[in-house]
Amino acid sequence: MDHLRQILRHFPVLEADRAEVSLRPMAGGLINDTFAVGDDWVLQRLHPIFAAEVNHDIVALTAHLAAAGVVTPRLALASSGQPFAEVQGPRDAGVGGVWRLMGRLPGRTLHRLESPAQAASAGELVARFHAALSGVAHTFRFSRPGAHDTPAHMQALQTAVLTLPAHALYDPVAALAEQIDALWSLHEGAPSLPLRIGHGDLKASNLLFDERGANATAILDLDTMAWMTMDVELGDALRSWCNRAAEDAPTPALDVDVFAAAMRGYAGGARRWITGDERDAIVSGLLRISTELSARFAADALRECYFGWNPDVAPSRGVHNLMRARNQLQFAQQVALARPRLERLVREAFAAAA
Repeated sequence: MDHLRQILRHFPVLEADRAEVSLRPMAGGLINDTFAVGDDWVLQRLHPIFAAEVNHDIVALTAHLAAAGVVTPRLALASSGQPFAEVQGPRDAGVGGVWRLMGRLPGRTLHRLESPAQAASAGELVARFHAALSGVAHTFRFSRPGAHDTPAHMQALQTAVLTLPAHALYDPVAALAEQIDALWSLHEGAPSLPLRIGHGDLKASNLLFDERGANATAILDLDTMAWMTMDVELGDALRSWCNRAAEDAPTPALDVDVFAAAMRGYAGGARRWITGDERDAIVSGLLRISTELSARFAADALRECYFGWNPDVAPSRGVHNLMRARNQLQFAQQVALARPRLERLVREAFAAAA
């Protein structure tokens, strides 16, 4: 960890105690490298997919969120006066890259929601997040192009299958790709919906809960904020919240009770501004994003270049991503079967909140 202490020199707020403060890796993230700095700070190195400018967007938008009482981590300034430090050196040695320091918030991280009550609280918090940014005229200095361009992700999977036939996992991935494509062919197309500022990755582990795990208290990991439609935003949240199994478990399980509770929590805070078309597209978005994520995991099972992996779970990055791809496809298939019921629950939640 000595190299990390050198990184800390870039952040004056730690000047007094950086030599003594403890440093340890934080588990859970698939993209950025994250370390706990004592009990009060988090040091993070951004994945190269994120430009340094994303931190300026975070600073600007967290100011609006704080004013509305929505809690998020806040970035510390580096000695350069920027909310990040660009460090030269070999990336493979854990040195080079864009680093930032942020305050560590108290609470618990849940990788899966465990009850409808948690889902209702999560839905209410996310509705407040969206309401706080509604009407904010922000021009993003960084955004990921095509983050949820589902047709492009489907094509990327087909390209991976066509160009990587020598991969050891080729046969199971090719078979899975056919199933993914068959489900995607049933999609009715993206609706025409207004663009809003969204989080972009509202999986369960990007929400912070109180120590009892009862109430959602904060929203984490803000690199993916962008202009987007609410079917994509909520679809991505619900595919995480409503799966009773882990993302890499052999068998997923759609929790309809959690879905209903999440909709009740969200409807209470969103009913004043969400449109009827946005409401009606929520379940379609859930099906779309689950299918899309299956395709992304399947493509990376062959490419092995994007998503992280846990060697305690799988022997390789490819195998771990194949496990994830199978899980998300089965989950999407469950959503497709339950779609009429889920759409009724959405209507009932918003009717009760009116």
